[in-house]
Amino acid sequence: MRVFVLRAAAVGLLLVVWQVFAGGYLAPPSEVFTTGVAYLFEADTLSGLGVTTVRFLAAFALTAVLGVGVGLVLGRSGRFVPPARDVFSVLYTLPLVPFYPLFVLWLGLGFRSEVAFGAVHGVVPVVLGTMAAASRVDATLITAARAMGAGRARALTMVVLPAIVPDVVGALRIGAALSLLGVLLAELMVSVDGVGRVISALIANLRGAEADAVILAVCAGAVVVNVLLLSGERRLSRWR
Repeated sequence: MRVFVLRAAAVGLLLVVWQVFAGGYLAPPSEVFTTGVAYLFEADTLSGLGVTTVRFLAAFALTAVLGVGVGLVLGRSGRFVPPARDVFSVLYTLPLVPFYPLFVLWLGLGFRSEVAFGAVHGVVPVVLGTMAAASRVDATLITAARAMGAGRARALTMVVLPAIVPDVVGALRIGAALSLLGVLLAELMVSVDGVGRVISALIANLRGAEADAVILAVCAGAVVVNVLLLSGERRLSRWR
């Protein structure tokens, strides 16, 4: 209860400060939660949110499948773990925004390029987190599974993966946030449709309350994804 009260007080204090010091291009929360929230339910806004949601889910699915799969294989590759970790660490620090025109050139405008850009943002931390966790699994467990007839793929999926569920979910939470960031960046750079087009149009027309409401809606969606991942991790780790 104390933690809940402190969180609620912090949010309340933030809203009060926002209301008091809002001015110019920064819309006060009273306007955001009236005019802005009403704008969220317009057909054009709902369509943009739906398009971005589909793209994010597709990008996150690619991030999860590729990131966990590649991380598992590399994490149990023995002497190849250090060089693979170095390569992906460099990729993690690489700014990807300048490369988006290449995605448009290869995949065209729209769904494919934006999903790929989001997946590229999210897959590297998932690979790094999964690889680090898989490399720490007790080798005795793998030896016992192989002695009982398990092949390499079965040992990875039935022994290694269940042992590293918390680490994988932690990596997926980072990957989900970065996948969403990649999709939004792609939409903002080339505003064809989706939330990016909506936000760009609102900013161009100086409609701060509506823009803030759309951004808060995206943040709320990110929080929901994070909560669902935590809930899934608790269910998968119940055997612990």
